[in-house]
Amino acid sequence: MTSNQHANNPFIDERLEIRWIEAINGWGVFTRQHIAAGAIIEVAPVIVYPRKIATVSLWACQAEGIPDKDLMLDQYSLEWNGNNACPLGWTGIYNHSDTPNCQFFADYQKSLLGILTLRDISEEEQLLVSYGSTWFDSKKSYLTKYSF
Repeated sequence: MTSNQHANNPFIDERLEIRWIEAINGWGVFTRQHIAAGAIIEVAPVIVYPRKIATVSLWACQAEGIPDKDLMLDQYSLEWNGNNACPLGWTGIYNHSDTPNCQFFADYQKSLLGILTLRDISEEEQLLVSYGSTWFDSKKSYLTKYSF
């Protein structure tokens, strides 16, 4: 599929690739070529589940003595219309920036999460989104325990 297809069809634009970034010990999404502003570059399904499942699971893991570092899936969950969701495709590995070049958009009815470019993106540039001002606060207890 290509980015010219309807936004309700899951796809990853062929002009994208993921790369391992040593400095952050994690993945990032990069361009293979120039992409214009206003392009939908990815649409991916999300797996939606009740927030209580995540909370109870986290408590149970902690009670069992499972180290926080082994609970990384929690770092990829997002708030989804009053529930939690796990993004599929590459939507879960776009890194944060206070000055993003892309933004998320959601179709709650079809459980799809998309990425839209906010400006022209140069070849080899990392695609970045804003997680919002409260995301890091909600993950603070975990992030302060480990350095990457």
